[in-house]
Amino acid sequence: MTKRSAFLLALGLTATLGLYFVPRLWQPEKEKHRPSEAGMAFLQWGMARLFPDGQFHTEKYAEAMDQMRLEAQLRGDRSPSWEALGPKNIGGRTLCMAVNPLDTNEIWLGSASGGLWKTTTAGLGANAWQYVETGFPVLGVGAIAMNPSNPNEMYVGTGEVYNVENSAPNVAIRVTRGTYGIGILKTTNGGQTWTKCLDWSYGQLRGVQEIRINPLRPATVLAATTEGLLRSWDAGATWHTIHNKRMAVDLHYDPSDTTRIFVTHGSLDDQDVSGVYRSLNSGANFVKLGAGLPATYSGKTLLAIAPSNPSIIFASVGEAFAQAGLYKSVNGGNSWIKVNSTDVCKYQGWYSHDIAINPTDPNTFVWVGIDAWKSVNGGTSVAQKSYWYKWNFGYVPAGSSEGPPDYVHADIHGVYYPTSDPNKVYAISDGGLFVSYDNGETWAGRNGGYQTQQFYANLGSSTTNSELAIGGMQDNSTAIYLGDPSWTRVLGGDGECAAVNPQNDQIMYGSSQYLNMYKSEDGGQSWFGIGNEITGNAAFNGPFEIAPSNPDIMYAGAQALWRSDDGGNSWNPVTDIVADGDVILTIVIHPENPDLVYLSTAPSTTNQARVYKVDASDGSVTPLTGLPNRVCMDLILHPEEPEVVYAVLAGFNAQHVWRSTDAGLGWEAIDNGLPDVPTNSMVIDPVTGHFYVGNDLGVWHSANEGESWELYSAEAPNAMLAMHLSIAPGNKLRVATYGLGVWQTDLAEATSAKDPVATISMEKLRPNPASGQTVMEFSLKTTANINIRVLDMQGKTVWQQNAYYPAGVHSRNIPLHDIPAGVYAVVLETGKTKAAKTLVIRR
Repeated sequence: MTKRSAFLLALGLTATLGLYFVPRLWQPEKEKHRPSEAGMAFLQWGMARLFPDGQFHTEKYAEAMDQMRLEAQLRGDRSPSWEALGPKNIGGRTLCMAVNPLDTNEIWLGSASGGLWKTTTAGLGANAWQYVETGFPVLGVGAIAMNPSNPNEMYVGTGEVYNVENSAPNVAIRVTRGTYGIGILKTTNGGQTWTKCLDWSYGQLRGVQEIRINPLRPATVLAATTEGLLRSWDAGATWHTIHNKRMAVDLHYDPSDTTRIFVTHGSLDDQDVSGVYRSLNSGANFVKLGAGLPATYSGKTLLAIAPSNPSIIFASVGEAFAQAGLYKSVNGGNSWIKVNSTDVCKYQGWYSHDIAINPTDPNTFVWVGIDAWKSVNGGTSVAQKSYWYKWNFGYVPAGSSEGPPDYVHADIHGVYYPTSDPNKVYAISDGGLFVSYDNGETWAGRNGGYQTQQFYANLGSSTTNSELAIGGMQDNSTAIYLGDPSWTRVLGGDGECAAVNPQNDQIMYGSSQYLNMYKSEDGGQSWFGIGNEITGNAAFNGPFEIAPSNPDIMYAGAQALWRSDDGGNSWNPVTDIVADGDVILTIVIHPENPDLVYLSTAPSTTNQARVYKVDASDGSVTPLTGLPNRVCMDLILHPEEPEVVYAVLAGFNAQHVWRSTDAGLGWEAIDNGLPDVPTNSMVIDPVTGHFYVGNDLGVWHSANEGESWELYSAEAPNAMLAMHLSIAPGNKLRVATYGLGVWQTDLAEATSAKDPVATISMEKLRPNPASGQTVMEFSLKTTANINIRVLDMQGKTVWQQNAYYPAGVHSRNIPLHDIPAGVYAVVLETGKTKAAKTLVIRR
């Protein structure tokens, strides 16, 4: 066991210094001793969004999606198209699957933060998978159920949740989860269109873990959710709670008697909700099963019922950070015995393990956790069948072998015998889908085109070569883009910040969790560790940056700010502890003066989110005040006016993009019209001066320095969680996403060339959001009769005015007191010329 994994286990993931903090113990990656980082990854992802009030405002996402739909309609064909750059050869984190019983080549996957995906080739081929648009802000898909008698009817449960309403663990105001859930979606036409049949858009921190359809009466649907076990008698039209114990995790009908229902409950480090329950009367009541099962556990339990003999049931029971054991019942759950103690799930009993029984032989099963194991004697013994560290490094074409026959990616969330074929087994993992055609003996990846990677931090792009970039992914290493959607994997672990030397493409930098940094001087062919001098705690995706004016100068952030003057080969501290032990989250270096640095820090459980200016020439640190108490995710300096600083904030109920014109002494909000959702990144086009911002639902553009914004990612997938924006050669805007890999599009043209013959333009609409009134500023080239209308989402006019206005710039107050809260379009028309913007009204 490495020092880091020992620390994490001793810590119990207690992170008592703060939500981001872990000791930074540098060492080269040791592939065969892989520590669990899933918990800390979730801590960082969620903390930025929950801070400071601990609330995850899903209603803000619903409001933002309405705004985005309207924006897309208003822009029409003016929305730029987006190109997927990959990686298409590396699958991302996957939570569930379903196979069409009438066409087993049709497989559906639910990704952790990249939505819903489908293949019609059983995953074979370089472009086997297609993203499925649902029309809703779906990130995590935790459950898929297909009507066995009518596969065109499907239910999709959303959200990824491992702990509800509890410190996770010993970390104040932090719910351990992956992505928010919005309820259950349904299709009746094979996924062409979707409706919401369980609406949690305005709920708090909810998720759907499993859905089961009664095979004898498909209108009866069960859902295991964070709120308990729900049932619909009417194919999803209405839902009722039938077992109100929180954190329902796994769910099964007895295949021989559908009046018998089994449900398990579990929550990370919370034994009070744990247990295995059974109903013998179609859910009228449930009884907790004991008689040999653990009375409590701190992880979760997954069940498998033998199709050929439903009296035989196996239970994989996980403690939070260890396997409690494999339990077996031969009498339908009346009594249990522990048949195996192999630590299959190891340190992730709360996160990833499962079991599936061969459809024709109840003594044969595949049991998964970190790796895949198999038994042929009812669990008396198990044999390991996969080894996560055997993945192929280097260039691996999409759709080809990802490793030897005994390789399955680590952290296997589910295992399935989805058909009557006793030799075909599927496993879903943090690296996508794997299949075995010999009953679990050997495995092969099926991830060609399954672009669902979670990029945590900075994507590094070459300044001269549009076909060179490097980036790090959750649990999927660091990889290099070379113009091919099949990327080249070069470093193991959780990939984090990455960069390319702006003057020499042969020099690259990568990192893994907690600021373990690496350098290559030969274009990524070989790597060596750097930064061993850096001490103290670091963020999970600890930042580093290269000085634009001198690429030999670099800065890295732990609790102190560190500097290198020789390209990262050696490091020295610039400052002492920045503030109360907080760790540094983001760094920006002055474009001309490499001694001047701005940085932000992560708040601990007792501190405020902070931004600082540091002068490395004397080590002086200046706190910058005046921003809302939200986590600052990005800092930008204007390329032409370095005294102008921009701060990008996460969280809710605050403005998200701020500008200072005096080097951080004073701030003003410039996010007029942006949705109130966590915002992650910003970049300025140095040629046109246009701004681009990435938030949890997409990319937005301003051609007037933040006076107004428009949706720029209407033609990209819905709910594209944009983590990092950058500009690449060829006038390209790149976005590294948390769940959909990397995409790019063309930068917008200069405003003067965009519409040279326009006779009318809407310059501003503020405030936006608004309550009592908003003020519209518009300009006319000639005197004209102007029709101003406010339209709701259905296109109905709720307010309008007709009047003549002379040429010039005008302001018009629009009263909003009598208009209900919601998302609207403000439309300005004269003749055939039209301008429009979205408006959010709040009460």
